[in-house]
Amino acid sequence: MISGLLVVNKSKNITSHEVVEKIRLFDNTTKVGHFGTLDPMAEGILLIGIGKATKFFDFYIQKKKQYSGKIRFGLATTTYDKEGSPVSEEKKIDLNTVNINSLLKQFTGQINQVPPAFSAKKFKGKPLYKYAREKKQVILKPVQITIYSLKARIINHNTLAFEALTSAGTYIRSLAHDIGEHLKVGAYLEELRRDRIGEFDLSQAISSDTISEEMKVSDFFKQVIPIESLLPEFPKIIINPAGKRGVLNGAPLLPKDILKIFPSESTTHYRLFDEEGNLLGISQKDKKIRRFNPFIVFPD
Repeated sequence: MISGLLVVNKSKNITSHEVVEKIRLFDNTTKVGHFGTLDPMAEGILLIGIGKATKFFDFYIQKKKQYSGKIRFGLATTTYDKEGSPVSEEKKIDLNTVNINSLLKQFTGQINQVPPAFSAKKFKGKPLYKYAREKKQVILKPVQITIYSLKARIINHNTLAFEALTSAGTYIRSLAHDIGEHLKVGAYLEELRRDRIGEFDLSQAISSDTISEEMKVSDFFKQVIPIESLLPEFPKIIINPAGKRGVLNGAPLLPKDILKIFPSESTTHYRLFDEEGNLLGISQKDKKIRRFNPFIVFPD
């Protein structure tokens, strides 16, 4: 059973779930899941965990994300993007009369944001889009997110091309909508591409269009990044057979069972390997006791 990460460049007009189903064609017994959805209208980076790597969801979902796209001003929609229905009459605007740098500065840094009504975010265990389709209103509390950088250039009187580096949990559709509300003319997301997640960018991605039943299995597996190469920001620890037996049974790792620790800037989590180079799991250092507690383990 293969375990690792597949970096996919998702095409427009296909859901993230459909990409996952394409990958299941190559091994329907292996667990497969994406690390953060992309709307059907959007394109770009989609990280797919395969096998044991699906357990790394919480790590990859927290990584910074780089986006680019277009925002159309003068009209707001129900979904905050071009797929939705207009919610008002179109208003005139000339972006050449707006101080764009000053405008974007107000949406940079830590800001509060409410997810779109039509989104997969769950409320009481149910996706928001299901409430929206049932025309049921849900009152959500704003969530604090971070926009690390936000740049834009004017394309024409009502359209901006933008680039944004964001924290986890950011909805670019909401960002577009909120900027439109601030200008009192409305706005929606016209185009969106996710260019990067953490250390992965489009240059490393395989197009979702090339993943099909006609693709050779060997060619597909060559695209999968082995699980042993993932999360390189976590220090690598090599442990002896006694430590391996304990870890795989959920026991803490003791200093006496450590053969080598590789230096790293991170001290929150550690990757545990046996002497043959097999990844055994992820551990956390106990700050009070000299040991490493199991966080994720991969039994044989």
